[in-house]
Amino acid sequence: MKKLLVFPLIVFAITAHAQLSKDSVMARQTALQSDFVNKIKAMGFTPSLPAPRIILDNPRSWGNYDDSANTLETCDWTTLPAEQKAVFENFASQSGGAMTGEQFFQKAVYQWIFIHEMGHWWRACQHLTADPYENEKAANRIAYAYWHDRDPAFDEFMLGVFQAVVDHRPSPVPAGISKEQYLKDNYNNLPGGEAYSWYQSIMIVEVSKEKPVLTFQQAISTPTGTVK
Repeated sequence: MKKLLVFPLIVFAITAHAQLSKDSVMARQTALQSDFVNKIKAMGFTPSLPAPRIILDNPRSWGNYDDSANTLETCDWTTLPAEQKAVFENFASQSGGAMTGEQFFQKAVYQWIFIHEMGHWWRACQHLTADPYENEKAANRIAYAYWHDRDPAFDEFMLGVFQAVVDHRPSPVPAGISKEQYLKDNYNNLPGGEAYSWYQSIMIVEVSKEKPVLTFQQAISTPTGTVK
């Protein structure tokens, strides 16, 4: 039997969201993308790439920045496969009825994962690369800092979710290999499954413990990795 992933909801006011049309999703995500880009520009940086084109095509990782095309793929709840909806409904069920699967999906995908992918876009603007673990962790560091500045309650809420995953789900990493190497060896096979959720969660928990806590400006101006 799977252990319940109980996460604290008292720190975050759950706002009901109606089902969004594709036009509404595009408008919402474009506004969030613009906020991310405009914050960077206001800090004196000039992105070397235009804002990525947003595509609603349900990537198996629920979000994907393609640097070869400068596109950001995200999801549409109305066309999301049933087995993928079940993942979000399972998370929502741990809230004691405080939210539906779709409401949790909107927070996880349209807010957290979307900004994580914008973090990858910013790294592409800087021509940075790294091994998969450090590359993903760098995008998570940017997302954590963005939400910590913009909406600390939401940041804390999602951290509770990720901490619950780490606490209650087993590590997918076999004995005798580091988690960094295992992700590098299996990077293209893990997205969309429990193993990938564990990986993203452990990275975010690690980022949350880094001291000092970075502001968004510090996160985007402190490159990690190597220049392509």
